[in-house]
Amino acid sequence: MTTKATPLWGDKPDVEVYGERLRDARLIQRLRSGEVATRAGVSQSWYSKLEHAISTKLDWQKANDLAGALGFPVDFLASPPVTAVQRESLLFRAKKNLPKAEEDLLVSWARLVGDVIHAAEPRLRLPLLRVPRIPIEVGPVDAARFVRQALGVPRNEPVPHLIRTLERGGVYVATIDFDGSLHAKNHDAFSTWIGPMLDRPLIGVRASDSWERTRMSVAHELGHLSMHQTRREGDLEAEAYAFAAEFLLPVETLKREWPRSVTLTSLVPVKKTWGMSLAALIEHGYRNGLLSGGQRTSLYKQMSNRRDPASGERMRIREPGWRDREVERPKLVAMVAEKAFGATVDPESLEPKVFGWRADFLKTLFSGQVTAWARDFSGSIDEASPHPGSMADVISLSARRQLAGR
Repeated sequence: MTTKATPLWGDKPDVEVYGERLRDARLIQRLRSGEVATRAGVSQSWYSKLEHAISTKLDWQKANDLAGALGFPVDFLASPPVTAVQRESLLFRAKKNLPKAEEDLLVSWARLVGDVIHAAEPRLRLPLLRVPRIPIEVGPVDAARFVRQALGVPRNEPVPHLIRTLERGGVYVATIDFDGSLHAKNHDAFSTWIGPMLDRPLIGVRASDSWERTRMSVAHELGHLSMHQTRREGDLEAEAYAFAAEFLLPVETLKREWPRSVTLTSLVPVKKTWGMSLAALIEHGYRNGLLSGGQRTSLYKQMSNRRDPASGERMRIREPGWRDREVERPKLVAMVAEKAFGATVDPESLEPKVFGWRADFLKTLFSGQVTAWARDFSGSIDEASPHPGSMADVISLSARRQLAGR
């Protein structure tokens, strides 16, 4: 990876660097501003001013020193930002418990995804957005019904593959393998609106081995996207949970399929059919008057005391049926990149096409996407294969021109 460039002749030109690019290059690596300043041989206060400025014109040597300190190409620092990610539109589970540095990290990853999509857009017809923005007076249950209808999900049928359903509806999903136990405790998904016009929904999901947790987290973030783009008052988390439960299993169907004698064993078939955890079903039933408070408490105690026979872990940690489905993973971002930049593009050659984002971060992004191209691009050993015909149309510009000429 090349981070410095030497002019062939003449004076070395000044370079205009952008504060947002400096911040992203630092934050996505979890670096402190003082550490970068020391590496670059500048004061921390001067470097902080650069980050907070829209842009600053620097002499060639200083720009290259900064690029070297950050390990990013000068072209990245000198590339005008194109992807807006407003912090107030960033919504995710347990946000109040998340340190600012971790929130900054998510913003940087969201910008990376947005930059890839933005760079691809002139070459493609991207999927149309079908997720409606729900008026604030509409409650979560009705909101879930509206969104189900908009996404073409039959009223009383399960959602077989939730992420694929959202991707067909123009929602971008990225699996990001956040580091450390801090992430596992504080959040496993986030959502926001990205792009120059803040009109592209993005859901980021922490890599997980629990299909139940992944589906509920994604449905939860869908609730935020559809209901909470501008509204910030009220119990947004409770609303998003209610939305997610209703989206995955509509209450009228829940009441019809609710077992007469409610036990953990009798709830397992409902879990398998509708793709919801036992814990989520217990809450869904309780909220809709199908369980008393005492029954709810009793079921949770049983989950805490009993062990899953297959894993030997307590059911609150590993529920029965945990191996019945594969964990859902996205592929739309990878499909967009493959169509736009070619099936043979490698990480190093993709760097300059996506504003200079470093190859190792591009590989990390696409390692969470489940297509053959993403596997080859990232060097992943994942053997999952795509299912033709299961995605929204992503049509290359050349193919579009051929179609138009017919």
